[in-house]
Amino acid sequence: MVLKPAPDTPWSATTLGRLVAERTEIPRGVVNVVASSDHQVGELLATDPRVDLVTFTGSTATGRRVMECASATVKKVFLELGGKSANVILDDADLAQALGGVATMCTHAGQGCALTTRLLLPRSRYAEGVEIAKQAFERWNYGDPTDPKNLQGPQVSRRQQERVLAYIEKGKRDGARLVTGGGVPRHLTKGFYVEPTLFADVDASSTLAQEEIFGPVLVVIPFDDDDDAVRIANHSIYGLSGAVTSASEARALDVARRVRSGTLAVNGGMWFDVDTPFGGYRQSGVGRENGLLGFEEYLETKVIALPGASSDAGKTGR
Repeated sequence: MVLKPAPDTPWSATTLGRLVAERTEIPRGVVNVVASSDHQVGELLATDPRVDLVTFTGSTATGRRVMECASATVKKVFLELGGKSANVILDDADLAQALGGVATMCTHAGQGCALTTRLLLPRSRYAEGVEIAKQAFERWNYGDPTDPKNLQGPQVSRRQQERVLAYIEKGKRDGARLVTGGGVPRHLTKGFYVEPTLFADVDASSTLAQEEIFGPVLVVIPFDDDDDAVRIANHSIYGLSGAVTSASEARALDVARRVRSGTLAVNGGMWFDVDTPFGGYRQSGVGRENGLLGFEEYLETKVIALPGASSDAGKTGR
């Protein structure tokens, strides 16, 4: 196995490599960590005929390139890519409870593929919901990531900080209403921070609502009824995750089953677990991580047949 970490985040992978070498009985040379800022290294791994399988976690744009490179040798590929997941709050929900923790999408500075970065609110309770979300964002703790009370730290790099700020300015120009945040916090002079940012009155087809920002930016979109909420939630190239909240579990499940995403939380249910397959529909990826399905991504099915009339003469091995 060859593990290549992203150029901006090599430490977790190199730490894992040390643990494999020092704390396990895995033979030397089985696990290899190659840290490099040269993107050609990734292309080499994806095109090399000696590589049987490529798995990639990252942006959809890079995932497309990985798939393109791997196609030359028709190697197996599975991808965990971007998302623009919808948090759907139905009109019978307890808004205070459903939106009290809505700012948690700023966790890891919004740098998480499955974070619910679109908030869909019923038009009949829209103003009320936006105000509750605003209050949640304004009391959100963020700053020094070594302080356990802060779940939001800085963006990973200045380039990413500038990218997020550019999306915020684009949203303003396109007519979205900036409710709170939207800039660089004055009280944090060290680090690439972006304020927890909330936009309302966002056009569901706009750049702000369609592209993965990968920052602490939440966009609020109104909907008319359950069918309209499903339509807006599915109006995306992505399909990674999402959430639905309702006073009726049956109603929430009806909406959840119609949203095209690989994972979905109903009324606060937690879908992430080591035994739970994780992955997306459409341009959020191909294949699954975790659970039995995750292991099977690394396997091939092989049939070996022996002569004989008995039905159990042929055995299948994986």
